[in-house]
Amino acid sequence: MDQSDWRDIAPAANPQADNVRRASPTHPLEFFRGRNHAGQYIFALAADDGCRELPKPPKLNGIDVSIERRSGDGARLVLTLEDRDQFDIFRALCGHLLDATADDPRGANGPGIRLVLRRLADWHNMLRRRREGLLTTEEVIGLVGELLFLRDQVIPRAGVAGGVGAWRGAHREEQDFAIGAWQVEVKTQLSTSDQRLLVSSEAQLDTAGSRLLLCHQAVARAPSGGGAVSLNALIDDLTDQITAASPAVLEQVEDALEACHYVRREEYDEPEWLLIDRRLFEVRDGFPRLTPGMLPNGVHAVSYAILLSACQSFAVDLDDTLAKVFA
Repeated sequence: MDQSDWRDIAPAANPQADNVRRASPTHPLEFFRGRNHAGQYIFALAADDGCRELPKPPKLNGIDVSIERRSGDGARLVLTLEDRDQFDIFRALCGHLLDATADDPRGANGPGIRLVLRRLADWHNMLRRRREGLLTTEEVIGLVGELLFLRDQVIPRAGVAGGVGAWRGAHREEQDFAIGAWQVEVKTQLSTSDQRLLVSSEAQLDTAGSRLLLCHQAVARAPSGGGAVSLNALIDDLTDQITAASPAVLEQVEDALEACHYVRREEYDEPEWLLIDRRLFEVRDGFPRLTPGMLPNGVHAVSYAILLSACQSFAVDLDDTLAKVFA
């Protein structure tokens, strides 16, 4: 979609009705693009039912999001571009919403409005985090995962000083933990996500000169209690433990957290994360991966994904293997 998709539509002649056209004739939901009486660009989705108790629309900079109630439990969701300087964001957002609902059942506009509101909330949070310097959800999950592994598996075996010294991921090294001749890479994702491992470079799973373990963890958003912990609470727990056992190591932890761009904020008090699953794999010959030696000359900085199901034959017992690593 580009600006001509809106510019070629005349402003609405009636202040009570917008001048609109279907955004896509093949899309399963009835999205419309057009202009209101003031000439502002709009993007809308209406439903005759299924819209009772909708989430509150988020506030976006330069883009108004409103819900117009209709008879019964119908509603019309309208995005209005209030600041033309934000058109590129408006266009990208409209395209994102079309893509996000492309597989919805045809005519399911009510559920579609709910999905669009959730996507708008995600968009709002993403922009706010960028503006305010907050970690993204993926970055929070990754940091929580490394800290859970540090707390649960490394410190009990190596002690506070040894455990903190082994944590290398905060300093942007290829693997997250280094213990003697062993390296451990920790991959943490939501339990509801596609079961795949995201690898950030061709060197991350390269075993040249060391033995490499890959720990996959699944976490879920959970209510308070029952072992669930927020990022702030997890860091508080670790720093209390470190202060009690080895106060001199605390500065090392604080430096590592700073390298992760963590600054204590109340936004990290929620959500709370519950560890659902933790599995360990040994990366050895035959493991599905890319390494520098596999790439053609001139190809580098490769990122890729591995299906977790393809790693099952490389699974190892976590307790037995870590006992050998820390022996």
